Amino acid sequence: MAKNKTIVLIAVGSLVAATVCAALVALALRLAVFEPFRIPSGSMYPGLPPGSHVWVHKLDKEPAYGAIMVFRYPENPEQDFLKRVVGLPGDVIETHGAVVTINGWEIPHCEVGKTSYVEADSMTPTHSGMLDVEWLGDETYLVFHDDHSLAMSSPTFTVKSGEYYVLGDNRDNSHDSRMWFGGLGGGVPEENTLGRVRSGKIELPRGAESLRSAFDACLAKKPAKTTPR
Repeated sequence: MAKNKTIVLIAVGSLVAATVCAALVALALRLAVFEPFRIPSGSMYPGLPPGSHVWVHKLDKEPAYGAIMVFRYPENPEQDFLKRVVGLPGDVIETHGAVVTINGWEIPHCEVGKTSYVEADSMTPTHSGMLDVEWLGDETYLVFHDDHSLAMSSPTFTVKSGEYYVLGDNRDNSHDSRMWFGGLGGGVPEENTLGRVRSGKIELPRGAESLRSAFDACLAKKPAKTTPR
């Protein structure tokens, strides 16, 4: 009986060790492919509010319309940025307030309604403005246009070969391609890319539940054409 008990204990111990080993291998593989990233500011509100966390797919580095990419900031590669791709090589980008055009094609959008949010570490902690749904590439997402910021326009910019053009979803509160390099604008070199954020289901931000009907109505209006090419 004691011998059988010893055999059972050894078998159970081996099973536990194998399970722990498999779990550690799976974790190591996951960390080799995915890396956590904390959203430091409100530049990607409403989809990614400040303080939230995402997983970055480090093997997926190909920019695509509408994708959220993590990259080394071109003017200071020691800083990591996270923005949405709106321009690929050869594209001509123009922004006029809430309107963004790619090769003369306007990114389709639908107004959801007014909302507000609080960003504790900001010089202007309370922001109110308009929520819009946008469609670009395979992505459907929300953008925010701040009532208290000047409507931002930028010079016409042609995206260089080997680069891509990015904007924050919080369009009036984002340090992005429009204003880099002394306001001349700039793209992200593809070699600066750290990975792509896998987008989840589009959701209304906290405090905007009263806009549910308008939000659902906008989602139902998805246009047939969501890319400029």
